[in-house]
Amino acid sequence: MTLVHSLFKQNRSWIFGYAFGTSLYLFFLAAVFPSIQETGLIEGKLDSLPPELLEVFKIDPSIAMDNVVNLLAGNYYGLIFYVLAILFALTFASRLMAKPVDSGEVMLYLAAPISRSAYVTASLIVLLFATVLFVASNGLSLTVADLLFDLGIDYGVMWTLQLNAGLLLFVLGTIAFVIASLFDDSSRSYMVTGGLFALFLIANIFSGFSDTFAWLERLSVFSLFDANAQLQGDVPTLSFLVLVGLLALAVVACYARFTRKDLTI
Repeated sequence: MTLVHSLFKQNRSWIFGYAFGTSLYLFFLAAVFPSIQETGLIEGKLDSLPPELLEVFKIDPSIAMDNVVNLLAGNYYGLIFYVLAILFALTFASRLMAKPVDSGEVMLYLAAPISRSAYVTASLIVLLFATVLFVASNGLSLTVADLLFDLGIDYGVMWTLQLNAGLLLFVLGTIAFVIASLFDDSSRSYMVTGGLFALFLIANIFSGFSDTFAWLERLSVFSLFDANAQLQGDVPTLSFLVLVGLLALAVVACYARFTRKDLTI
């Protein structure tokens, strides 16, 4: 637990930054929802946008913007969240794997002595805490907004979205951790991981343009988080199971790779 506390203390600034920054965004978007709903600006804006742009931002125009969760599906739980998730995972892997290996900081931990498995375990615990804080603070901010402005939020749908989002964050973080362990150069690992996640994102976007490209969603982990489908009553049981399976594989890969990695000062 000492190692977990030390790693969290070193990384608490970006962890709290992601959690509270996104929560404030959600709170203020929810707070102004009643006003913009009365003016009809949402529907007018959607009608004026080309279908291709709506697809990029994962906005389903067939969903009535009559509650704040429907609004968030297009204005947060789409492209914005995907980009945030990528940055979150890249930051975690860079701060707890790539840069410590690059600078030789990991060697100091191992000389403590701390086993490699213990370092991986502590890093994943920090990732878990960061993910839970991210998801819980987002959900809490919407709950507070609902209590203050009587938004009529469906908490079942909202927390299902939060759980799905949390699993996606954790999976991306562990994948980024594995990739970062493949390199001794933090900038190279950052570029490779960012490039892979960008390909996932592009595949997910293009899969919705037409039936011709529908097969691309099978190549993207982001297809496992579809907020619009959940709003239409879809229970993402299969997505949860696939994400849990990917998480288990990524966690095993974290231990398998790092315990065999050559470390140099």
